[in-house]
Amino acid sequence: MTKANSGLYFALIRCEQAWEYLDCPTNSLSKEKALEVLSARDALQKVLKTQDPVAVDILSQVMVLDAKLKENPGRILKVINLADCRESLPAPPQDWWWHLDRKQVNWLIRGLTVITWTGSLGLLANIASRFLTGGVGVLGAAAVVFPSLLTLLKAKSELTEAGREGLEKLIAKLGIPQYHQEGAKFGSLVGLGGLLLGFWLALPLISEAYNDQGQKNHDHGELGTAEENYLRAIALNPDNVDAHYNLGNLYEDLQQFDKARTEYLLAVKGDVPEAYNNLARLLIKKKEYPQAVALLNKGLLEAQKQDSFPEVKYNLFKNIGWAKFQQGSDLDPEAEQALKTATGIASNPDVAKYLSNRGSAYCLLAQVLQRQKNPGAIQQWQQCCQLASTLNPDEDTWLHLAHKNLKKAGKSCQQP
Repeated sequence: MTKANSGLYFALIRCEQAWEYLDCPTNSLSKEKALEVLSARDALQKVLKTQDPVAVDILSQVMVLDAKLKENPGRILKVINLADCRESLPAPPQDWWWHLDRKQVNWLIRGLTVITWTGSLGLLANIASRFLTGGVGVLGAAAVVFPSLLTLLKAKSELTEAGREGLEKLIAKLGIPQYHQEGAKFGSLVGLGGLLLGFWLALPLISEAYNDQGQKNHDHGELGTAEENYLRAIALNPDNVDAHYNLGNLYEDLQQFDKARTEYLLAVKGDVPEAYNNLARLLIKKKEYPQAVALLNKGLLEAQKQDSFPEVKYNLFKNIGWAKFQQGSDLDPEAEQALKTATGIASNPDVAKYLSNRGSAYCLLAQVLQRQKNPGAIQQWQQCCQLASTLNPDEDTWLHLAHKNLKKAGKSCQQP
């Protein structure tokens, strides 16, 4: 037996003896015994490098030994942290026995990891695009930066060598057994994915917060800021029908009627009674009366179904009366009925304080009665004169008619 062959023989014997101890489940594997298994494989590898070529029978024995070690890495990983071992000695990737912890990848976990990474990155892209579409702002910047930073840190820990080593050390310090570390890494990824999913599910709530802030800005006359907040609310939740309705109101205040119409149409899809009313009012101004009446009737059904506030029903009845009046004298009885219903609602003091156009129904009813030559028109003109406001474009026009007709009848406006 040559010196080289004797060295190979003893290396194989050493490995077989170490493997026998490893294979026996009744043996309590110590850290020293586990290190002996790995050291024996190191010695065998060193001798194999001197063999050129390696005899077929020797290669067959080595393959059998390696297969056994690959099938039973769990006992070694329970007593040794291979990440620490790799820091103490050079362990190139081809020396796979020093990387058994990485060989222990559960293919189900690996597949789920890919799926979770894909989902997490998709959620992050969706969240970022929604905030950026509506304009960043302070909250938007924080909402984009925070999850992005977490994702980048997690990606570094998973996708770079230094990051993986650091994550392994952290998991080891937490006392998690090495054979469970792959599951712990996947768990941290699931946690990140869960955080992003929770944030994505919370977007409708954040959208409502922007919508509420936009309403406050709108009430205070901060129209530019209100528009920004409404647009952010819609970017975060395109189905936020309240934000669409409020933005339509804003555009109507800015005399941007085409934009207002677009937003009201989107709000109507969410069955917002106020949106039916406002869209119909725009149609009345465009003299599209039958279409306006159809929308108002639908809005009235929704208002009754949703038990809307009385002021919503007031506006719907008022606009039905207006549209019917504009369609001609044949529909005056229907117009009168609708307008009397509206004035009845407006006569309630608890409702009247919420109506900014309280005089409109009286002004319209006066016109209907006057066309019928009904003497009750004078009383309605007086109500119109007392309650209408020049700040409302429609009521300002009707106030001029009220003054003209009252003067003609020898009556005064008696406006407070």
